[in-house]
Amino acid sequence: MQEVKKFSVTNGDEVILRLATPEDAGEIIVTLRSTSLERSYVLMEQYGKDIESEREYIRGIDRKNNLLIVATVRGKVVGTLAAFQANGGQRPETAHVLFIGLHIVESLRGLGIGSQMLRYTVEWAAEHGFKKLEASIFTTNKRSLHVFNKAGFEQECKKLKKFRIGHDYIDEVCMGRFLD
Repeated sequence: MQEVKKFSVTNGDEVILRLATPEDAGEIIVTLRSTSLERSYVLMEQYGKDIESEREYIRGIDRKNNLLIVATVRGKVVGTLAAFQANGGQRPETAHVLFIGLHIVESLRGLGIGSQMLRYTVEWAAEHGFKKLEASIFTTNKRSLHVFNKAGFEQECKKLKKFRIGHDYIDEVCMGRFLD
């Protein structure tokens, strides 16, 4: 598998997908924070508190069993995807499962970047022996549900009123995809 992938999106931009590096920490934080403000889509308060802790986090990732990639346009991080082994690989019963979180800056959604990031992840996961991919998505995040569905993920469960955002309760959809 190529670690760096390039493709063009419908607006003409060239996108590069590659492994995240500690130098990406600041831009990853900006990307995560841009989506965390959309409270009906994602809860991200615990991520990206400061650049140095994010750099240290990236340096410490076990890249054999975990994946952190970025999508860049004109050298700037516009998306990030984290795929981490269930239970940190500590339980053999779930070591075959990879949990996925995907974030794209709002101005570049709907151009196919998320779909390409998921393709990259599926290929990486298969090469690393994973058998199942999972994601948890708010029911209010229609775009994300569509992207994961298009990538072959199916709804496995719905957790009713899982999160309370302000005065509203939001359901969570558990999605999964099996790899051959």
